[in-house]
Amino acid sequence: SALRVLSSIRVSVIVPIMLLAIKESAVDMSPFVRKTAAHAIPKLYSLEPEMKEELIAVLEKLLADRTTLVIGSAVMAFQEVCPDMNELIHKNFRKLVSLLVDVEEWGQIVIVNMLTRYARTQFTDPNLGQTESADAAEDEGEFYENSDDDDDEEDTTEEA
Repeated sequence: SALRVLSSIRVSVIVPIMLLAIKESAVDMSPFVRKTAAHAIPKLYSLEPEMKEELIAVLEKLLADRTTLVIGSAVMAFQEVCPDMNELIHKNFRKLVSLLVDVEEWGQIVIVNMLTRYARTQFTDPNLGQTESADAAEDEGEFYENSDDDDDEEDTTEEA
């Protein structure tokens, strides 16, 4: 609650105090406190962009969290502070995918958008180099065309 109020104050004089509060809240036992720390990160970043490196270190801890309450807020903060730093996602990718089902709805949207962008930039295209074989498959006909013909023949034999 105090961090929520502190992060709402838009005065640059309290930036060091706010950073200290975020760092301490990010390692708190309560997931609600860690979630509040994740919500305060973009506010501090918009007030003082020079604090980016310190905020990324805190974000790295929050992205490694296994609590579904925290992970949606951490990804939201990641999107606002450093959306192109895929190295923060590499080690947490599988965990984010497995926790996606249990995250609250707005967090799911943020995580799916982030994972989609991550997948497009990090995974190879499965259709790459298959243009020639795809053309050959079209010339041979559809897979299901042959099975439909077989079904028709079976229907005529059953009627007789």
